[in-house]
Amino acid sequence: MSHRSFSAALLVLGLLAACTRPTSTPEAALLSYFPTATLSDTTHLELPDEAISGDTIPTLLFFKTLGALMQPVDYIVDSTSSTVVALQRFSLNERYDGCLVHLTQNWFKHQSLLLFDKQSQRFTDRFTVGEWYGGEGGQVLIGSWLFDYNGDGNKDLVRRSIEHSMTPTPEGEAEERFFESGELLLWNKNTWQKNMVKDSAVLVKNYPIRSVW
Repeated sequence: MSHRSFSAALLVLGLLAACTRPTSTPEAALLSYFPTATLSDTTHLELPDEAISGDTIPTLLFFKTLGALMQPVDYIVDSTSSTVVALQRFSLNERYDGCLVHLTQNWFKHQSLLLFDKQSQRFTDRFTVGEWYGGEGGQVLIGSWLFDYNGDGNKDLVRRSIEHSMTPTPEGEAEERFFESGELLLWNKNTWQKNMVKDSAVLVKNYPIRSVW
């Protein structure tokens, strides 16, 4: 084979390799930021007091990839001033992984648990599991518990919240008020779905979150 023929053959092989090489998707690029972790039987998801450590995700990649999944977090979505940190990725079951992400904007803090479908290689859903936001008149604190609540072998979510407010009295004083609540999200049909509980006070008592007040 002549040198020219050999060079042409190498060129053809290179083009074929380039055509067959898998192209990285935005979902794969985003997923690569999350370090793998092992999920314990019961995981308490709560905003830490100390600074968050982890890989910082570019905001453009994060919000563009997740799109409408982040829309419910209206005070932080599509903000160029947000800081997005990938905390961990863990297996929920054979098909789905959970990816825990921390977002900060000014003093507002937020944590979402993203569902990643390993079959379709896509992020399919998002759940708020930690939050701390508000204003001078009131603030909301959220934390969660991740475990098998109903014993069916799947991880469920208990999401807890504390609402704090300052209400003026007729005497011109400020009355401090707190309201605690809890909601149950059971794993069903490849996602978590809200489930009615007879008495949410049981969730408040059995699954506490650390108050900042």
